[in-house]
Amino acid sequence: HFCHDFTEHSRQVDRQLNSSDHANRVQALFGDLAPSYDFLNRLFSLGLDIGWRRKLLSSICPLHPKKALDLACGSGDVTLLLQNGLPEADVIGLDFCAPLLARAKARGVRKTVEGDALNLPFPQHSFDLVTLAFGLRNFADRPKGLSEIYRVLQPSGVFALLEFSPPPFPWKFFWNFYLFYFMPWIAQLLSRQGDSFRYLARSISQFPAPSDLCHELHQAGLKLLFTRSMSLGLVRLTVTRKI
Repeated sequence: HFCHDFTEHSRQVDRQLNSSDHANRVQALFGDLAPSYDFLNRLFSLGLDIGWRRKLLSSICPLHPKKALDLACGSGDVTLLLQNGLPEADVIGLDFCAPLLARAKARGVRKTVEGDALNLPFPQHSFDLVTLAFGLRNFADRPKGLSEIYRVLQPSGVFALLEFSPPPFPWKFFWNFYLFYFMPWIAQLLSRQGDSFRYLARSISQFPAPSDLCHELHQAGLKLLFTRSMSLGLVRLTVTRKI
């Protein structure tokens, strides 16, 4: 029993160390990307990311949330939509990248918090809505992040997730070429950020398929309300409720 416990403890320590190292790398990556972050988002999504985020907002507006948290808010795209589209709600944007939060504030986001999504600085039952757009794939420990979302949600609170999704064949071939070759090449030409976009390509390609993601959400205590694919299945909106 001692040997088993010691081995399991060692594995937990290894996971924590790997998680910390991953988080530091991602934090540095997005810090470097901050000056060109918004421009490259619009460029590589061909402007479609604006519509994806608006669909997220339209899916939650009927819920009339009073307090909302936008996780991994980056430069504040979704936070601003929530802030303007839900004028009666108290909206907070959280990110662990200070340069991106500075851009969010400069764009008009009223409340920001610099913090770790795996260790949220809020008590349990703090929000009736949590949103997360294109950030879950960067979590060093997805189950831990989802458990934190569950913890800070009020009973029957809603979690709305916008994330890339593996497209069906034959689009998968073109998508992989775009992700792994075209995007890094253009990013290197425009901003010397080719390596950053190679990481982003890997994070997208390794993200779970929709059925696996729904299983992870259910395991975290989040019941699926609906899921909707967009742009030939490249992006998926998933809305859940705390069980």
